[in-house]
This record gives sequence, structure tokens and C-alpha cells, in this order.
Amino acid sequence: MRALLLGLLLGGCYAAHRAPGDPVPCAEAPPLCTARPAPCAPRALVAAVCEEEVWRCPAGAAPYAPPWADDVCLPLAGAGPTMVDGVHDAPVALPLGDRCVWAVPSEDGTALGVMDVGPSCAALGPLAPLEVAAAAGFDYLAVQQALELPGGPAALVRGWRFDALAPFGVRAVGAGIAPIDGAGLGSPLPWLFGEDTDLGDAAVLDGGFVYAYGCPGAPRWLVEDCVVGRAPVERAREPAAWSILGDGGWGAGAPVVVFGSGPHRGPVLADPRGGFVHVYAAGFGGSVEIARSGRPEGPWSGPTTLLACELPAADPNSYCAGPIVHLELFDPLRPDEIVVSYAIGTTAPDGPARRAADPLAYWPRMVRVRW
Repeated sequence: MRALLLGLLLGGCYAAHRAPGDPVPCAEAPPLCTARPAPCAPRALVAAVCEEEVWRCPAGAAPYAPPWADDVCLPLAGAGPTMVDGVHDAPVALPLGDRCVWAVPSEDGTALGVMDVGPSCAALGPLAPLEVAAAAGFDYLAVQQALELPGGPAALVRGWRFDALAPFGVRAVGAGIAPIDGAGLGSPLPWLFGEDTDLGDAAVLDGGFVYAYGCPGAPRWLVEDCVVGRAPVERAREPAAWSILGDGGWGAGAPVVVFGSGPHRGPVLADPRGGFVHVYAAGFGGSVEIARSGRPEGPWSGPTTLLACELPAADPNSYCAGPIVHLELFDPLRPDEIVVSYAIGTTAPDGPARRAADPLAYWPRMVRVRW
């Protein structure tokens, strides 16, 4: 008995002092392993396998490590200005080859930069230029969400033109799907959706279809009425393959309003725990809202507040916009939490001067929230 107790004590002492990465004998509890099907997909737990009397993570998996360390982060704060309108400068995850990167627009929006996703805010950077296929028809692209299509990864994008006669000096000219290769974004032209449908706010895959959402028409109480269209995934870049959900079914009757959303971007994504979520910020509002559904086309629940935005206290005209849910940072050991980013803008007449005087007050935020 004394020998058995001594063996157990020594074994426990050895396990407690094992260095990270050291082999774990199969006689002990297996390590936690995680894997993801695509570079920016959420990680899921997978079972370790016993090989040659030690535990190993299976092919394509790695030992568990927390994907993100920070509860609050200002990504690349101080690295240089991003787009000054405050709507599209929160980071968007894109797969580039076997990497997952965050894309952010330059100060005037005409170029994009990327940084590799890291385990913490301090580990980010530096920014590198993202190649975007040159094409006439737009002044800049807003990247909305990444999509894993049968032909390879792609991104839902919306094209913009500078227009002094349009509200806020810009107008949307179309939305589409741009292919992604290891270097950057291909051209989305010809536009998949014109200004009449403009399903460029969000997109999600489910059951062999791509679902895309847009909010044509005038906003109502700063929340827009949004519709949904869908196409088979293998034909996602063919305009004729898309049909809008109407009151008579897909492609039949008047378009059905599926939910309300804020301007320009309101992500829809598959919740790793089941179902779907829609996240948005109402126009010129101070919070990020969330709605839920069991299916991409709904019915959707009413919205509830996901988080209150951190806005500049000295600027009553500030607002948050363009939220992103970072599934690439989903932690399977903390499934009821998620990291969300949002941008901060202002309608103050001296807005550019305010941002220049205190750029961190208007810098995009990434925060961990319960969802």
C-alpha cells in the first residue's frame, strides 16, 4: 500500500510539473484538443487519441489554448488612422490561405490593410496592405463578412462612390461577392445586387444555400426594414440564381420584412451553440442589439441589447456602428461569451477635429460580452 501511495503521489507531482507540450501518458486524463474546419471558423473541442501510450491531438487539431486574452481591446491603437467616418473601421475576419486575418480600411477607405489574428491585443500587427483587384465602378469597398463557398473563400462586399450630393458624401453603387485567394480580394464585378435589392448587409450559409440580407428603402426610426434572399451555394455569384423571400414564398409575392437593422452592416451568423443570431447597431445609437432565430429566414425574435457602447463622454453626437461578431475568437470552454467589435463615429460639425485631438476615444473597440 505504501508503494502504491508513493507511486500516485509521484505521478501527480510529475503531472503538476509537466511543461506545456510535454507528452501526456494515456494512463492520465487526456488533454483538451480543438479544431476548426476553416481558418476563421469557431474552434470546437475534439477528442485526443491514444498513440504509442501517449495522448495526441488528431490531425488538424491542436492542444487547447485560450483564443483571446482581453476583455477590452483597442486593436492596433496608435498604428495609424483608419476610415474617418467611423462606420466601417471595425476589424472583419478574412481567410487568406491558411491564415485568419483582420481587414480594416485606410483613412479614406480606398485601400485595405490586414493583420494576423493573434491571442491578445498586444500581439496584433503590424498592418500590411491587402491586394484588391482594380476595377472601375467604385471608389472603395466595404468588407462585410467572409463566406466559405465550394469554389473557395469569398467576402460579401459593398461598393461605394464619393458623391458630394449624397447624404454623408457617399452613395452605395452595388453589392456582391468577391473571391479571396492567398493574396487578397478579387473583383466583385459585375455587381450581384444593384441598388434596388442591395443584399449587402450580411450573409450566412445553411443547408446548401447562401442567404443574404439587405435593407432597401428609407430607414424608419433609424432602424431599417430588411429582406432576405437566397441562392444555391454553388451558384452564389449568379444573379439569376437568387430569389427574395416574399409573402408567397421564395421568389413569390411582395418581399417580406424579416427583421430591423442598422445602416450598412448587421451581421447574421450561425451560433456555434445552435441557431442563428443577428447583431446590429441602430442608426446613430449607443448600443449593439441581438436577435435570434432557428432558421436564416426566420421568424426572428425581437431584439435585446447585447452591449452598451463605450462612447466619448465629451461628444453627445457620437454613436457606434458596424458591429462584428468574432467567431474566430469563440472559446469552446466559454461558450456563453463572445468577442464583439464596433466602430465609433460622430455627427458633430467638428467631428474630424475631435477625432484628431483624441483618436483613442473614437478608436474601434473589441469587447468580450455574454450572449
